[in-house]
Amino acid sequence: MLYFDDVLVPWERVFICEDIDAIFNLMGVTAAPVLMDIQSMARYVVKLHFLAGLAQEMTEINGVDQLPAVKESLAQLASYAMNIEGLFKGVLHCPEVHNGYYLPNRTQLSVYQVISQSLYPKVMETIRKLAGGGILMLPSGEADLENDEILAFIEKSQYSSITSPVERIRMMKLVWDAVCSEFASRHQQYELFYTGAPYQTLARLYHQYNWQASKELVEKIKML
Repeated sequence: MLYFDDVLVPWERVFICEDIDAIFNLMGVTAAPVLMDIQSMARYVVKLHFLAGLAQEMTEINGVDQLPAVKESLAQLASYAMNIEGLFKGVLHCPEVHNGYYLPNRTQLSVYQVISQSLYPKVMETIRKLAGGGILMLPSGEADLENDEILAFIEKSQYSSITSPVERIRMMKLVWDAVCSEFASRHQQYELFYTGAPYQTLARLYHQYNWQASKELVEKIKML
C-alpha cells in the first residue's frame, strides 16, 4: 500500500476527477478488469512451471526422481501447470468483442481465479512432501561454508550423486525460499486473496456462467 499525503498530480495524468459514478463503473463496465487479470494469469502460468521445475530438479539432486510415488507427485505438479496454461490459451483464443475490440474471455478468466485459489496450496503441499526433512537439515548460512572445519562435515552430510554438496545446499535453500519461508507464506496468502476472497471469485463466476446453455442440455434429455 502506498499512501500520499502531499503530492501533485499533473492534469494531463488525470483520467477521472469528482465523478463518483465513473469510478464505480470503471471495474464493472469497462474492460479494465480483464486487461489486468490476463497479465496476472500469464504470471501464474510461469510461476507454476517454475515450481514444477524446482521440484523436479530437487528430486534429481536427492536421487529420488525415479521412484514411482515421486513421479506421481511430479506429474501432479505438471498437470496443475498445464491446466492453467490451457486456460490461458483458451482465454486468448476464445475472445469476446467489447465496443468493437477483441478482449480476453471474462468468464474463463473468472474460472482461472477460482481454480488458482484452490490450486496453489496443493502445489505448496506437494513440494513440501517431496522435500521432506531435507530443507530443514541445512547449514544456517553462508558463513558455515567459509569455515573449513564445518565445511568438512557439510560435505559429508550434504551428499548428492549428481552435484556437489554446495550446489545441493543452494538448491534446497531455494526450495525453502519458495515454499517454506516468510516470503513463501506471503506468496500463498497473496494467491489466495489478491483477486478477492474465494466467495467473491465464486460469485463472479456464478453470474458469468452460461447456465441457460447447460439447462438446455438437460431439457433435451428430458424430452427423449
